[in-house]
Amino acid sequence: MTKVELTRFRIKKGKEAKAQEWMDFLNEHHADTVATMAGEKMYVESVFKEKNPDGYTYFYWYSVQGEGGNAVEESKSYIDKKHIEYWDECIDMEYKPVDMKLEENLIAPAVEKVIEKDA
Repeated sequence: MTKVELTRFRIKKGKEAKAQEWMDFLNEHHADTVATMAGEKMYVESVFKEKNPDGYTYFYWYSVQGEGGNAVEESKSYIDKKHIEYWDECIDMEYKPVDMKLEENLIAPAVEKVIEKDA
């Protein structure tokens, strides 16, 4: 079974540039970042940024993930270690992340077959 999530995280005040550095790092190391996904059973991972009128920047994390994947915290990959460093520095843990409620999920049959085969 796949898990589809969309979660809103708030960036700490004053860490907006560091958060952008984080996204730039992941994009600059795209191939290595994608290589970490298999062990996590992560099929899709996208991050959207919003500069809200409340003065905060928010990241929206969208993912499609299978069951039984490895936790990013357990990874030996330099990408995941750096990812966690940025997370700890940038994500405002005083703000409760907002998990969006999934109302509709459409995955093309060809993509679903690949996911099922991997599971």
